[in-house]
Amino acid sequence: MFLGEPAACACNMEHRSTVLDRRRDRGTTENLNLFSDKKAMRSLARKLLVWPTLVLSLLVAVRLLFGHDFRLPTTTLIFRDDGGISALDSSHTTSQQDIGPPGPPAYAAGMYMAGRQPRNESACRWYHGLPDVLSYPPSKLTWSPEIGEKSPYRVLPFVLLGAVEATDSLPQVTLSTHATADQVYGIVELARRWEGPLSLAVFAPGLDAGLAVAQLDRACRCEPTMYKVSVHLVFPAGRPPALGAISRVQGDCAASDLQWRQSETERRKRKMTYPINVARNVARTVANTSRVLVSDIELLPSARMASGIMEMVHQKPPKLGVVFVVPVFEIESNEPPPATKRQLLVACRAGLAVYFHRFVCPHCQRFPGLTRWMIRPDPGRIRPLFVTKREYPHHRWEPVFIGTRDDPLYTEEMSWEGKQDKMAQMFEMCLLNYRLIVLDGAFLVHTPGIKRKARKINIATQEFFRPHEKRNANIYQRVIKRLIKRYPVNRKCAH
Repeated sequence: MFLGEPAACACNMEHRSTVLDRRRDRGTTENLNLFSDKKAMRSLARKLLVWPTLVLSLLVAVRLLFGHDFRLPTTTLIFRDDGGISALDSSHTTSQQDIGPPGPPAYAAGMYMAGRQPRNESACRWYHGLPDVLSYPPSKLTWSPEIGEKSPYRVLPFVLLGAVEATDSLPQVTLSTHATADQVYGIVELARRWEGPLSLAVFAPGLDAGLAVAQLDRACRCEPTMYKVSVHLVFPAGRPPALGAISRVQGDCAASDLQWRQSETERRKRKMTYPINVARNVARTVANTSRVLVSDIELLPSARMASGIMEMVHQKPPKLGVVFVVPVFEIESNEPPPATKRQLLVACRAGLAVYFHRFVCPHCQRFPGLTRWMIRPDPGRIRPLFVTKREYPHHRWEPVFIGTRDDPLYTEEMSWEGKQDKMAQMFEMCLLNYRLIVLDGAFLVHTPGIKRKARKINIATQEFFRPHEKRNANIYQRVIKRLIKRYPVNRKCAH
């Protein structure tokens, strides 16, 4: 028995050694598994951190390269009267969802006069019995400037005449603008900002004239600078203007009771197209200065532009074939329109302002030298930046410019609904070898907000615009063929 104990002891020792080896191997395996799990967790954490960063960077790059609308929280800029700038983070402002359904935009024409009551006297000089009645002999009517007697539209010029004896002392550049009846009150903002005379052509078929006159009467009783404004009515031959029963005495000088009534207009109810180029030509040809700026009523000029232009040219008369391009921008609707380039650049750097139509038609208003214009500080005056021409690759550019009454007319057959309504005029100016001088220190800003493509396609809207766009395109091609026969060949004038 004793002789067998050493063997049994050895077996037990071997058994214990085997058990310990197995435990050690199991522990090592568990440690390796734990290490592997930690490594996997760290790898997963890195992936969770890196991929969102890459996606965000890609979105920002896409926006910068292709102009996609990708917005981050913004800062509201407040331009003070003393020229300073205050900032208000958007997190401290009330969202539109918090205050109920959307109403008028944060910026609207005449808001600076909210609460002010209209005066009894008017700053304007009315004709043809206006603003109480409208009566005129047929001999006072004229035709549209380009088409003439064959035009389907008629013009009643100077229903309101700017005080000539007073405007002679103003900077001799006329701001020629246009509007449909529901947009007319925008003229108070232009009259307040523009130092020179103004010429406004209003599309006023039938009772739309009453809505237009009501707004003009309110403006004349509220804004003293309206004395510089002349107004002309444009209408279809078969729908002469009529006043109707719109009250002119209710409401304050902000005219919120008269604005935003597009759905009530005859133009909307009868589905009339807007003859935008007829209105442009009318407003330009009746101006009483040789220099004119043809612009839209929603484009607000920078401060002291008219006097700055005359100082730049040293009061010299204009030269045919040379125009001054005014860059156009747009700013978010909850921001005040900037008056100086310094204020505009601050808004652009904050992502609150962009060049006009950046998100809906990038080539339309992206002017040559945009980057150079943006990196230059506010010069404190208006001066030429550089000279260019409307040639390839800028052949789709539709600049707003200060020219003369003798520059090529706009093609009157084209409607606003058909788009690209200034393309034919720009092609003719290219064939005439026009020089376009881009200005620094001057700009226009679209109010009341930045235009963006709708996130959802509206089939009904597309169906409405499609035939008008096709018609404008056909008219454009016809006009191009006619111009090519009239002028010497210039292959740089792509179309």
